[in-house]
Amino acid sequence: MIQEFSVENYRSIKTKQTMNFLANNKLHTGSDDYLSTQVNDSVRLLKLCILYGYNASGKSNLLQALDFLRNLALSGPDTKDEETGFVPFLLDEETQKQKGTFSLVFYIDSIRYEYSISLDDKIIHYESLRYSPEGRIATLFSRSYDQKLKTSKLSIGAKSMLSSKEKTILHGNTIENTTVLFAYQKSNIHSPSLDAVVRYFKADLLPLITPKVLLRNWSINRLTNNAKRKQFYVSFLEKADFQISDLEIRNNTISVDEDMLNNLLEQGAPKGLIEQLSKEKQFESNELHFLHKTSKGVHPIVAEEESQGTLRYFGLGGVLHELISSSHSVAIDELESSLHPDLVTFFLQMFLLNAPNSQILASTHAPYIMEQDYMRNDMIWFCEKDENGASEYYSAQAFSLHKNIKVSNFYRAGKLGAKPILGNPFIGKDEQ
Repeated sequence: MIQEFSVENYRSIKTKQTMNFLANNKLHTGSDDYLSTQVNDSVRLLKLCILYGYNASGKSNLLQALDFLRNLALSGPDTKDEETGFVPFLLDEETQKQKGTFSLVFYIDSIRYEYSISLDDKIIHYESLRYSPEGRIATLFSRSYDQKLKTSKLSIGAKSMLSSKEKTILHGNTIENTTVLFAYQKSNIHSPSLDAVVRYFKADLLPLITPKVLLRNWSINRLTNNAKRKQFYVSFLEKADFQISDLEIRNNTISVDEDMLNNLLEQGAPKGLIEQLSKEKQFESNELHFLHKTSKGVHPIVAEEESQGTLRYFGLGGVLHELISSSHSVAIDELESSLHPDLVTFFLQMFLLNAPNSQILASTHAPYIMEQDYMRNDMIWFCEKDENGASEYYSAQAFSLHKNIKVSNFYRAGKLGAKPILGNPFIGKDEQ
């Protein structure tokens, strides 16, 4: 689970900004046991944080920053000539030339880890991984870049349990524009602590979910690979009153013609896939049907004919199943996209009641979420830009509001910021 995430000089973020899931011990509701998780004797973490802000305030950029860090840990360039993908704050000539910094504090089996990295578009200048297995902080590795020698220097701690030969291998595979964690995955060496961290970034910290992500395809694959999951999806949809009584996966054989091959080629499909389809002339496809139960019987409808709301909610069902099954953290951009307000709050209720060790960080424009009785001030975050166009993030608890004051009323009144300042709606003749 995540304790805090910090980022500096990335996209709309100029100065260091930190968002944390630490539960304030002074804030209480009647649902505290469902809203937070005790990860060890001294740390309790929130399971849900909701981020508000006007359009282009930087909500998505914070979520993208977390996803960028995840991708750095898991993948990277194959050669030193490729760029890292880093984008600095562009509204200042100085920051355009400076490095960006990212830091994530997280827990694996009650053990605290801290991963930090500093980079520009060509070089990773600093990277470190520390943890506290027995209450003491130990460095698993620390890496810096020597400007004079144009090489990366890597120091590997004893807690990594790597031999001298294995340390040499890891050092040799760590090139200047890739992370040590990515280099480790490409090396034929094994460290229990590094394996745990890689597994965390790969499996526990899920990829960013945006409205453009076709979650339904992922859920279809999950259903195809494990038929036992179907009952969860059916129950999930029934509880939401979609009048869907069952799901059915049908295998279809689709013929491949020249027009299809040309379209795939134009969309950037891999050359190997084009050659394979051209040779085989067909491929197998899994087609999802929703079975609707009415007074006239049960009628199957193919997924493509369903509403965007139905498909979005079905896809989120797969996410919920992951969050319930094991510990995960996931960022969701525009959580309410295509969904009725009641479905959004119902989804969050199911998550909080059934996923004891998972977390959601979601951006939204929906004030009705903060109106829910279980929402604590430390779960509500805001985002707005300063006079220099830089995004700033802050929690509702920073305002020290009385416990009887509704945050939503203050937010709507503009007293908490993170709302657009709109002009006169009248359009004069000189503006037409």
